[in-house]
Amino acid sequence: MTCAANRVLGETGVARTRTTAAARKAASCYCCVVYLVLFVTLCDLGLALSSDGLHLLEFKKKITHDHCNVLSDWNEADHHPCNWWGVTCDGSSQRVIGLNINGRQGGLETWNKSSSRPSPSVLLSPLGLVKPFISSRNQSRARCALSGTLSPSLGKLSELRTLCITHNNITGVVPGELAGLELLQKLDLQSNSLRGRIPGELGRLRNLQVLNLDDNGLEGSIPTEISSCGKLRSLSLSGNELSGTLPPSLGRLQKLEWLALASNRLVGAFPRELGTSICKLRFVDLSGNRFTGDIPDWLGSCSGLKWLILNSNRFSGSLPPQLGRLSSLTYLDVAFNHLSGHIPPQLAECQQLEVLVLSSRNHLPDSEGKKNRFEGSLPLTQSSLPRLRVLWAPDAGLTGAFPTFWGACSNLEVINLAENALAGELPDGLSSCSRLMYLDLSSNQLTGKFPSKVAVQCMVVFNVSRNLLSGELPEVSHRECVQPQSWSYFRLIRQSVLLRDSLVRESLHCRLFRHTEPCPMEIVHDWSFNRLTGLMLPSMLGVSLKERYGLYLFSIAGNQLSGSLPRDGFEVCKEVGAFSLDVSDNMLSGSLSYAELVRCTSLVKLLAARNSLSGEIPQEISGLRNLAHLDLTGNELRGSLPEGLGMLQSLKVLLLAENRLNGSVPAVLGHATSLQVLDLSQNQLSGLLPESLSSLGQLRKLYLNGNRFSGAVPAGLSNLSFLEDVNLSFNNFSGSVRQWRDWDSLCLRRSFAANPEIEGCEKSSLTSRRMLYSPNTYVSNSTYLGVPQPSQMPQGLFEVQSKRLNSILIAAITSGCAIALVLLVLGILFQCTRQRSPTSHCATPGRKEVVTFKSVPCHMTYESIVGATGNFSIDNLIGSGGFGATYKAELRPGFLVAVKRRALGRCQVVQQFDTEIRTLGRIQHPNLVTLLGYHASEDEMFLIYNYFPGGNLESLIRSRGEMDWRLRHNISLRIAEALAFLHDDCTPRVLHRDIKPSNILLDDNLNAHLSDFGLARLLGTSETHATTDVAGSFGYVAPEYAMTCRVNDKADVYSYGVVLLELLSSKKALGDPCYCEFGENFNIVSWACLLIRQGRPRDVFPVALWEQGPENILLEALKLAVRCTVDSLSVRPTMKEVVNVLKRLQPLPSTI
Repeated sequence: MTCAANRVLGETGVARTRTTAAARKAASCYCCVVYLVLFVTLCDLGLALSSDGLHLLEFKKKITHDHCNVLSDWNEADHHPCNWWGVTCDGSSQRVIGLNINGRQGGLETWNKSSSRPSPSVLLSPLGLVKPFISSRNQSRARCALSGTLSPSLGKLSELRTLCITHNNITGVVPGELAGLELLQKLDLQSNSLRGRIPGELGRLRNLQVLNLDDNGLEGSIPTEISSCGKLRSLSLSGNELSGTLPPSLGRLQKLEWLALASNRLVGAFPRELGTSICKLRFVDLSGNRFTGDIPDWLGSCSGLKWLILNSNRFSGSLPPQLGRLSSLTYLDVAFNHLSGHIPPQLAECQQLEVLVLSSRNHLPDSEGKKNRFEGSLPLTQSSLPRLRVLWAPDAGLTGAFPTFWGACSNLEVINLAENALAGELPDGLSSCSRLMYLDLSSNQLTGKFPSKVAVQCMVVFNVSRNLLSGELPEVSHRECVQPQSWSYFRLIRQSVLLRDSLVRESLHCRLFRHTEPCPMEIVHDWSFNRLTGLMLPSMLGVSLKERYGLYLFSIAGNQLSGSLPRDGFEVCKEVGAFSLDVSDNMLSGSLSYAELVRCTSLVKLLAARNSLSGEIPQEISGLRNLAHLDLTGNELRGSLPEGLGMLQSLKVLLLAENRLNGSVPAVLGHATSLQVLDLSQNQLSGLLPESLSSLGQLRKLYLNGNRFSGAVPAGLSNLSFLEDVNLSFNNFSGSVRQWRDWDSLCLRRSFAANPEIEGCEKSSLTSRRMLYSPNTYVSNSTYLGVPQPSQMPQGLFEVQSKRLNSILIAAITSGCAIALVLLVLGILFQCTRQRSPTSHCATPGRKEVVTFKSVPCHMTYESIVGATGNFSIDNLIGSGGFGATYKAELRPGFLVAVKRRALGRCQVVQQFDTEIRTLGRIQHPNLVTLLGYHASEDEMFLIYNYFPGGNLESLIRSRGEMDWRLRHNISLRIAEALAFLHDDCTPRVLHRDIKPSNILLDDNLNAHLSDFGLARLLGTSETHATTDVAGSFGYVAPEYAMTCRVNDKADVYSYGVVLLELLSSKKALGDPCYCEFGENFNIVSWACLLIRQGRPRDVFPVALWEQGPENILLEALKLAVRCTVDSLSVRPTMKEVVNVLKRLQPLPSTI
């Protein structure tokens, strides 16, 4: 039993033992499960989004628009942000070290840590050939731009090395919290819309190497704290609105290599402190600011400097010779400043120089008259600048001989030396520049033959117009062109405002980068206005470029070519999309009726005015379906108008004046619905005008004068809404013209003159200002220049019309005199009443002070001035005019002044006088009479000028008819330069309004000085310098000014043209006895133009002057004078253009 019991007990113990073991095992498993759950939980907690990710999500919350879903994968459910778009993490710590978001690409902007250069986008900052142009300011160009603001939470990414958020539309301010990024090496926020100031806290970023805030709207000054970023290598702040001066403390940035501050409002001189420490500069762009003073010579110590861009500032002085030490310099641009002096020959030592920009034309709206005026010639030698690709120096004031050494120009691709005074012959060595694709030498004084081996056919732009080149055109061999190197300097050629024609910009871009997609170029080859002779060679037309080109412009106008248009030359029509040909003003003859011409479907413009073309206009002209401009004015064409003209749906301008066309106008001409200008004047056309002309809804100018049309004028013409200028004079039209809009104005303009049966104009007053000019003046010089203008009246109609005009004129003058007398009496009564009024008063009664603008050898007081004139004694009177009398006053022995007295200064204009004259007193120019001072009080006003002992031009012309061309040219050029200054470079802009020989004063050396500028503004319309009712003098007032009283610079151009005619002819503007043989009312303009029409231009000049010559120079000067007096404002040149032409006509030493 005991054994059994013991066995039972043993079994029970074993069972308990097993149970305990199982329990322990279960408990162990439970613990494992618990630990496992805890482990997984802890793991889950460890995989939650990191703090860097949370800070980035705070940035995302500030983004209001994400068009391309760039941040769509920024998900808070992620464990870390390392896989998010634009985010870079450290491989071991998983901390964010980079944030790169480029809105223009919608992708990652990688950063090469090993590179010490800023991003390539900085290298492609605005091309120095032009005013800086910030292309990225237009944010619509960024395809995937983010919109929103910068979150301050970005400043908590403590491991961040690079922060690049570029080309987006981020607004707001730059958070100062970014200063917490102590490890940051690159901060690039360029091309956004950030505003406010640059936070000075950024100076705490001691590891920062690149700071780029280009192309935003940041304001204020550059913070001095930036200089604490001792490791900074690149500082780019271009394209903002920063102001103030450059902080001298920037000199502490001894590692700085890249300094870009273009297109801001920075002022002042370059601090010299920068030159003592910044020696590693490689790139400097200060363009588009308002820096003044000299270009610092210490820049020559920056031996590693490659790019120096200083254009569009106000730097003065000369180019420092120390720049020649820059052995690594590849790009130098100093255009649009106020530099002067000689170009230092030391520049030739910059053997790595590839782009040299010394000046540029002032075509920019904000150029503010900035112009470099260098002296002397280009210091180029045979070994100069072997790597040069761009030489850009138009309108730089260069003189002397054209450079003869071009042996090392194999890399040259662009040469622009236009609008200088370079003389001499072009060397054969120019043909060594085998890569040339842009050559502009226009408006110089180049002579001789053009080198035959220069590859004109390989150039996108070739322009040698307005020189003195002579001889026959060179035979051109169409050899294979050397391809230009594709280079980064023209990557922004599309934004170049220097090249004003957008097609030219596209052409250079296509030529440089050889696009595979369609990229048609515009080719411009211009030989115009030289002295080229011989035949027009077919080989001159066309190019040898392999690229497809869209528009080809060829001009050889204004030469002495003879023969006929070359038939083979029109083979070029098969190669181009559009062809423009200008052969005007030559001696070409022959017919237009040949197949090669009428099959040239790509012809868009044919200008052949003033030649000797004969025959009929071919009917097949209808095949020129793309023709937009046809000018055959002044030829010997006969026959009738072809009906094919009406089928030219692209035709906008049709000029056929001064030919021998007859017959009627075909009704089908009304189908040319694009027509805007139609000139059929001075032909022998007859019959009725077709009603279909009323369908020309785009017509703006219609000239049918000087024909034999009859019948009623189609009523529909009067309803053409765009029609602005009409001349139907000297025909046989009949009927009433009162249905025309502004019919009375048209009558006053004599648009219907010499049509005896026209009704309506006899009711209109003919005492208009236009009647100051004879009928022949209205003809003026239009026939000479081919401008659509009214023409000379037929002989048979003159007698009839003169009788009608005389009777009307007598009545009109009588009425006008009566009205004028009444107004004069009323004016006197009104003035007397005001003077007696007890309430009249002046702001400064009794003031006797003299305001001076320049220092003079003695103190000028009211008493000393009045005393020196002998109390304005008649013994000291030296002249009088509309402003008043002028007296000579000797203030001290040897010091004389001229005092222009305005007697009885009316008190109501004293304040205006004071304001205006103070403005004029600030205007200074070598060719303007200097205003020394003035006095203005209640009872006295006078101006004080320099005294000129040489008298005035009027007396010189009358007393010295034997003036040679050198003297006449010197006077005309000086006055033109003075007017160009007043019109274009003076602030505020000044119009003279009374240019005449008596207002041109001469010193002892007969140098001319323009006086009385701006005085017309001080006078009422009834108190001008002559007896016209507009400011100006009889014979010198422009037609449109006399008619409308609207003043502009072209009115001054007209007056100048009259003075130039007087200089050339030694005749008076009005009333010269030689005019009598041509009829009544002739003036110098109509007289000169008639002589030219009759083929007698030499009769304009005095015999002695013509014999001295040179004849071709004199004829060019005459052509310029006539062009200045054209009725059409658009054809008249600007005074700046006049200056350029006169410089080209300057007497050479051999002719003196």
